[in-house]
Parts: sequence; structure tokens; C-alpha cells
Amino acid sequence: MSLFVQSVYAASALSVAVILLLYRSHPFRRLPASAVFLAFGAGMVSVVGVALFRLLVGWGASLSSGGAFVGYAAIEEAVKLLALFVTVWPLRYPDAIEPYDFVLLFGILGAGFGVYEDFSYIFSGSYPAWIEGDALRFRFVFGSLMMARSLPGHILFNALAGAFLGWARFRAVGWRRVPWIAGGFFVAVCLHALYNVIAVYGRWPSLLAYCVALIGVLLGVRRRAAVASPFAALIQRIERHDGTAAPWTYDHSPIEILFAEGFSWPTRVRGGLFQAYPVILSLTVLFPVSFIAVYFVQRILVWAFS
Repeated sequence: MSLFVQSVYAASALSVAVILLLYRSHPFRRLPASAVFLAFGAGMVSVVGVALFRLLVGWGASLSSGGAFVGYAAIEEAVKLLALFVTVWPLRYPDAIEPYDFVLLFGILGAGFGVYEDFSYIFSGSYPAWIEGDALRFRFVFGSLMMARSLPGHILFNALAGAFLGWARFRAVGWRRVPWIAGGFFVAVCLHALYNVIAVYGRWPSLLAYCVALIGVLLGVRRRAAVASPFAALIQRIERHDGTAAPWTYDHSPIEILFAEGFSWPTRVRGGLFQAYPVILSLTVLFPVSFIAVYFVQRILVWAFS
């Protein structure tokens, strides 16, 4: 198997593993697969937008080292945010119901974007050992790069920013959405820039500690989202027969929430092999093929514009 194909499958495996964790992190339901695939595809395609922006505008090449960290992060996060508005923002019931759905979907979009970076580092880093024909050194370099790229950078930046964007989408109205959207963009850029600084000037344990801290914050967001979820309110309303449940203040009626796709209360949240099969199929066929298509589209566009 060629190094190119091995790198594609390795990068896809890393992203899909994180997607599965995000997919199963919703405390009350499983998001529709169509919304998950849409978000992941939008993240991959946004790589092309970043490449063209850098080529046409040329922003970042003349920046100082400190400014480059923020500049590159701002470019990438702006393109990903645009991709979110084009694809995920218009989603309605039952694909997106509450703010936490945007935490998951924007995180998955970040995974789609990060898969290209993972491929780039794995492919370019292991290429010299591959050319030399040193199998032992190649396995060591390839495995080391896989371990280094296993940290979920883009996924965490965008998942935490998705908390702000989800609030803007489902809780704010009109111009009140602007501060929340700006806050989400600001959070994503700052977290991304700091990750870049640690990756360049720090060591792998420092980067691991940073990601663990972000995961802790994300778990806190999940806990707060579970308390404010319409699914939690529905369960409380049904279980309390004395009329003490809080007034219903959500966009969708209790009946719509009860029959929302992926919500299976009072049994456990649906899971099992049948739900995992589409993801496994995507890992082995759809994601790598889609990635290769995006890769060559990017190369062709960059060649044409340059």
C-alpha cells in the first residue's frame, strides 16, 4: 500500500475516532447521521477555502512569528465559521434542536478540517524514511506522527466555540446573536493560536495537558447543557405528576421533542452495531475517497491560481 493511501486512512481513523466520541457524548440522543456527515464534509471542503485565501490574499507570509499564530488561526477559523453558516446553521428539527447540537456539529466540522492537517503531517514527516526504504525507521516515524496527531485540536476549538454559536442560533434573536457569534469566533481563534504556540515552543506533554484542560471545559459545557436541555425538561414533566414541572419555554413542543430522531427515552440512548456501521463504512470507503477528492481539487485550484 502506498504511503499516500496509508496516510489518508491513518488521518481518517484519527478523525472518525473523535467523531464517535462526540457522537455518543450527547446525554439524551444521537444526532442524525445526515447532519454528522454534512458537518464533516463541510470541514474538509473548507480546507480548499483556506488554501485559496492564503494564495490570493497572501496574508500571513509577512507577519511576525507572534502575529502569524493569530493570523493563521483567524484565517482558518473564519473559513470554518463560514462553512458552518452555509451548511449547519440552516439545519432545523430534527437535525438540530438545542444549543448543544452545535457543540457537536461544529466540533465534527473541525474534525473534517483537521483530517487534512493530520494527513499533511503524517505524509510529509514519514516520506523521507519511506524513500530510504528503512522499514524499521519508517514504522517508528509513522507511529510517532500518529501519536502526535492524535490530540484533538480543531475538534476542541470548534466544539467550545459551538457553545456560543448554539446559543446564538437557538436562544438569541436578531441583533442579539451578533455578540454570541463574535464570542464564538474569538474563543476559537484564541484557543487555536495558543495551541499553535504550545505546539511550536513547548513539548508534547504540555500540548497534552492543554488538550486535557480543554476536554475538562467541554465536559463542564456538556453538564450545563444537559440541565438546560428540552429533553431533560420533557423527562421531568412526564415523571412529575404533581404539576410542579417548570413551564415549557422551548421552541419545539413536548410531542416534537418526544419523537425527535435519536431520542429513545425511557429506554437507553440507542446504540449498537447498526448505528456504528455507517461510520465504519465511511471510515473504510467514503471518508478516504472524499478526502482524496478534496485533496486533488485543492491541488488543482492552487496550481491554477498560482
